[in-house]
Amino acid sequence: MVFKPESSIEATVFDLWKEVSPLDAYTGGLEDYAGRTLVPDAAYVASLIRKIDDVSSSAQIRSQQRFLASLKADLSLGLEGEAQVVPDKAISGFFTHLIKEGIVPNHLVSFAEYATKALIAYTASTSKTCPTGIRILTSIRCDGVTEVVETIKKQTRSKRLQSVLDSLVHAIDDYSKRFGVAGFKNSGFDEIVEICSREGCDLGRSSYYGDSLVNLYDYSESPTELEAKGQAMLDRELPSFKREVEDLASKLGVEVTGEAVAHGISKKKALKASRVVGYIKGLKLHVSKLVNTYVVKINPRYRTRVVETPTYLSGVFPSGGAWFLDFLTKKPFQVFLATTDPRRAPETSPAELLNLLVHEEYGHCVHSSNSAFSFGAKPTLTDMLQSQAGNAVSEGISFHREMEFLNYLKDMKQRKPTTKERAFVKFLAKYGGAEGIFEEYEFFTHLWRIVRFLRVIGDARINSGKQDLMDFIEWSNKETGLSKSLIYHQVFPAHQGNGPGYASTYAILGESIATIQQEALRNGKNLLDFNTYACSLGFPPRSVYESKLEAWASGQLGR
Repeated sequence: MVFKPESSIEATVFDLWKEVSPLDAYTGGLEDYAGRTLVPDAAYVASLIRKIDDVSSSAQIRSQQRFLASLKADLSLGLEGEAQVVPDKAISGFFTHLIKEGIVPNHLVSFAEYATKALIAYTASTSKTCPTGIRILTSIRCDGVTEVVETIKKQTRSKRLQSVLDSLVHAIDDYSKRFGVAGFKNSGFDEIVEICSREGCDLGRSSYYGDSLVNLYDYSESPTELEAKGQAMLDRELPSFKREVEDLASKLGVEVTGEAVAHGISKKKALKASRVVGYIKGLKLHVSKLVNTYVVKINPRYRTRVVETPTYLSGVFPSGGAWFLDFLTKKPFQVFLATTDPRRAPETSPAELLNLLVHEEYGHCVHSSNSAFSFGAKPTLTDMLQSQAGNAVSEGISFHREMEFLNYLKDMKQRKPTTKERAFVKFLAKYGGAEGIFEEYEFFTHLWRIVRFLRVIGDARINSGKQDLMDFIEWSNKETGLSKSLIYHQVFPAHQGNGPGYASTYAILGESIATIQQEALRNGKNLLDFNTYACSLGFPPRSVYESKLEAWASGQLGR
């Protein structure tokens, strides 16, 4: 392992993280934790929370204090009745094992047994009845577990593995009957509309939403302040987005709505699902060189695989995603997922996929890789441990990266292109031409900004009980012209499944980074240097991350 504890307290924090999150420990490269996940027995969870409280009382460094607060809040989600957490960990665990090592029967047997125990333990530990919103989130993930199990069973000859997977399917069926939606088909947005019109879509989080913001994600804003920030962001950028929609609608000959323009671009330029990954692989060969020169330095040992999102993960990654692996070792690598499942919200046009690439690869994946190699900064071991609060930082980096690349493209168009830029333009000629793709990239970048602002507003309203999901989708559709299906997929199943507050992380952290970046530039700092430092700090909680950036921006370096 590359990162070592710098104190006895940090060693204790590390040991506690491994006990609370054995799956994350394996994901980070600690192979002794293969085949394990947390079994959330009520007494065991209570003991873990007591341990966290004990360690927290001794922690002197804010990064450790806020990390432990997030770890405790994450554990407590299950106690609040967030039943989707257990099958979500099962999906993540199977995918992590498969992507790291393929089918290793003894590891998958162990993990399937742990996952089964986790489902049974959670069921035995709670008498709570889940509200409809949580039951939908749980059903989506239960269906994903079933899909990944069937995938493995088709590819293994191990009778022992097949047997324990069958036991897991029985357990997931029982769990779904207890905490899911009866008769759930996981067929897409129309099914969700039917369920919510029949049963409502309450999430039951209003009593603990405010605490989750503070402890799970290290927010300083209250729910009311969060909603106000999201609304202000939307009000600021929606008028210019609507003017952009009008211009493109005229060119495409479609209705003047964001939905119609996005559909018009996709209809005209969509790639077949079988070509998406190949296009992205070709695209990244050019974009990586440009990003490394103009946006953020990429360490020379950077490794990222591009894969099509497995169908069992598409409910969690409706457009795409990133996965960080072995980040505590000398050989970290990342996976960039591109979703093609038509039941979700796949991105199919060259411009959409360019936006997805910039966000996932040159935001998330570079952030993880640069941090793992201490490329532009020196994160501590605590900074590298995964938590919900730390993951929020990565979302902010990736959100702002989209806009940074757009600014780069605008600058490139105003001057004589370099050899690398000419090669990039030549590559895009095969997919409709650079000029059109750049214009569409600008549209999709602005569209995704609107989506992220809606996430903030929806996160605050839905989790506070101020507005239910369907009413929010209806309001958002009328306010922005974006499709109801897109809004649903980008506001609810993935982001609310991660916990109350997660949906807001993109815009809230991204806008914060943008503000500090402007301060750094006013102080004479270099954009490339700022971004490289910001992308190498690991995954500390928000307040710690922001204070480090602010110190760098003002010339007061320090850890």
